[in-house]
Amino acid sequence: MHLSLPSEHTPRYTDFEISGISDETMREGGERALYGADDSRKLQLIEALTEGGLRDIDLGSGLTEPRFLLRCLHAQHMLGRIPEDTRFVFNLTLKTWEPLSEALKVIPRDYLANIQVSLGMVEYRQEEKLLERAHERLSALGVGSFRSSILNAFSHEIDEKRYSFINEQIGRVRALGINLVRVNDSIGTLFPEATAILAANLVRDNPDTTFYLHSHDDRGLGLANSLASIFHGFQMIEGGVAGFGNRAGLANLEVMSQIFTERGITVAGTELNTEKLSRAATLAEEVFMVLPNVYRPVSGMLVRNENAGIVNVPDYLGVSRPVDYFLNPIGTFPTTVAQALENAGFPEHLTANEEFLEAVATRLTDHMENTLYPVKRERFQELLHQVHEFYTDIVRLDAVHDAALDVLQERAPVPAPVA
Repeated sequence: MHLSLPSEHTPRYTDFEISGISDETMREGGERALYGADDSRKLQLIEALTEGGLRDIDLGSGLTEPRFLLRCLHAQHMLGRIPEDTRFVFNLTLKTWEPLSEALKVIPRDYLANIQVSLGMVEYRQEEKLLERAHERLSALGVGSFRSSILNAFSHEIDEKRYSFINEQIGRVRALGINLVRVNDSIGTLFPEATAILAANLVRDNPDTTFYLHSHDDRGLGLANSLASIFHGFQMIEGGVAGFGNRAGLANLEVMSQIFTERGITVAGTELNTEKLSRAATLAEEVFMVLPNVYRPVSGMLVRNENAGIVNVPDYLGVSRPVDYFLNPIGTFPTTVAQALENAGFPEHLTANEEFLEAVATRLTDHMENTLYPVKRERFQELLHQVHEFYTDIVRLDAVHDAALDVLQERAPVPAPVA
């Protein structure tokens, strides 16, 4: 049987405040980075994220990340490069918690007291009470507080069995004093109407718990689902600049920031800056060596470009927005030429001369088609080849086998010399 919206539920769409935004750029961006990233550039990216108003930075997953977290904490508390109210979250799952908890020992206890650890896969080895054991061990290390992450492979509807499982896990983490819970759309199959039902029911049934959604973009619905979650009661939201996240990514934070401005949605304790988040998005592409998405909403390098020569609907409707106009052969009409010349102050005897305007349009089109296009087409093919070549050295699982054989070969006993 499938759940439905509670009868008393009232959604909120404008003019409300949420308690925070969790930034996943660093953690999931690092996980997705095919060739890794160096710590100095990653720290610069964190600084850019905080300049954009983000104050909840999720790190973790890898064995090298505790040392990077220590670098960030030093930069925050000793150098003042990161705002003091920024909270770092170290993310680990119960499948990998033991080596990661050992790695966390590099961080002094006074620092550990100020970070938060996110415990994922809380259902893993539930019969052995692994969640409870990990929580106890990490608390003994000095970790100050915790949040939890509940994995799910949702369908397009929320059934009672799946919902009951989520509430069972919430009960387990609440028994440990954890009241911040992330519900994962782990494979990106949620739809906004199902997200609405899930959020409304969870908030009603767990009034003392703060929820947020981990919404992957595998169906192109990451942002839509994230917004649906807070429209229907979740108190936090998350995403990554430029949509950074595993596979197709997560909700795009600079787009989210723009929508928040338009809808009057605020974040407690901070103020988002869409322009600075857009700059952080560009930096994230550089840090993790991802080719720029030039037409990405809000922050894409060319997203403000409009063809000046066709009937531009936003202009026709009188919508004011920042625009960089361009021309191509499709849009080079004599009327376009006339308007451009008139705006530049050319006299009327030229702007009204059809033969003159046709000659100018023809010259422009000839330059575009016969000079510019062949050069750009050749260059594009070169770039395309370079892109394919760049992504051919990804380390695949076969490399594990080869590395193991190398180690075994190196460890083989050396035969004694023959007398």
